[in-house]
Amino acid sequence: MIIKTFILSLIIMIFVSLLAEPIARWLRLPFVAILIVVGFIGSELVVNFGYDTGIRASNFPLLVFYVFLPIIIFESAYSIDQTQLRKSLLPILVLALPIMILATVIIAFLLYFFIGHPTGFPIYTALVAGSLLAATDPMAVIRHLKALKTSNETIVLLEGESLFNDAIGVVLFTSFVAIAISFNGAGFGDFSIDWWEKLTIFCWQFFGGLVFGILCGLIGTFFSFILKTRILENILLIAIAYGSFMLAEDYLQVSGMMAVLSAGLIMNQAHHKYVSSKDKEFIDYWWHVISYFSNSMLFLLLGVTITVQMFTDRWLAMLLAIGAVLLVRLLSVFAFLPLFTSFNKFSLSSKDSLILTWGGARGAVTAALALSLPIEIEGWWTVQSMAFGVILFTLFIQSPTIPWILKSKPTKTK
Repeated sequence: MIIKTFILSLIIMIFVSLLAEPIARWLRLPFVAILIVVGFIGSELVVNFGYDTGIRASNFPLLVFYVFLPIIIFESAYSIDQTQLRKSLLPILVLALPIMILATVIIAFLLYFFIGHPTGFPIYTALVAGSLLAATDPMAVIRHLKALKTSNETIVLLEGESLFNDAIGVVLFTSFVAIAISFNGAGFGDFSIDWWEKLTIFCWQFFGGLVFGILCGLIGTFFSFILKTRILENILLIAIAYGSFMLAEDYLQVSGMMAVLSAGLIMNQAHHKYVSSKDKEFIDYWWHVISYFSNSMLFLLLGVTITVQMFTDRWLAMLLAIGAVLLVRLLSVFAFLPLFTSFNKFSLSSKDSLILTWGGARGAVTAALALSLPIEIEGWWTVQSMAFGVILFTLFIQSPTIPWILKSKPTKTK
């Protein structure tokens, strides 16, 4: 009965969410922002009426990691402009790997020292928060960038960074979650760990997932060459997306997200080579639909999870998280990126740097990781509240104001 009730609740949420699109257009807000409001109001009404939806927080990790995230990551990799991706690969990888790790650590220590509660918010919890908040997702601002005809290079830079650091962020998050659970209850002085061992495990998960995803993509390429039928190609892509993730995570103990990412990039190339442009257009549209649905369900669940108590009890933690994320993003674009790319003479105009800073929003992956937080971690509710606060800031402040930046006078390239 719980499963039937859950499915019925999901169908009701889908129908209600259909009303969110015209409301979002009217208010000029991202569609997912209205979904959060719908989920929040709906859950409050349901609780007041005593109706059991069948939705359980304990089911969120499995639902998020095994149903929604593989689709979201795979679609991003499959649909990205690879020609432009190759041109901007260096800054994308710099933003997604060394700067992503730096951002995670800096955000973690800023939160740890400013919250100043080593027992209620220990350092390992801060690291979990840092990894959760460091990943960018420009989905909410890309619509504005395209509508106002921003350069394709800037859009691909944002999309490419998000694509890679989403997968890397999940690896960092799962690594720090494992550390947090194993050190639960330890103080700052007791927090000692074999970092070399953890680095080895991280590299195995990262590169192992990458290599396995390439293998899955090559197998998919072989089948794509044989099939050449758009319906079967879609079925093949679903099998590759979920198969690469599940085999990597559950059997090889490597990163399923990295496997999905690399498999999606390989299948992108395969379909450009072996699938007609008309069929490719159909496949792209179909994957856009299911990715849109997955994102929508994530943000509906986020709205269901948000409570009024988060804002009354954790408002200061939310503000600290927003401040830390904005400060680190500013440093990442204006200080770290030029530092890491100076040997390649890569440069951005000041306007593009500003777009990259303000457009480095947080979205689906941050929401997904926040929803999947194990309640065994000390201070997990504080971390979840901070994540929700940052996402709400992204959707209701950053996204609506990005057109102001785009319409400002351009500055000369350095």
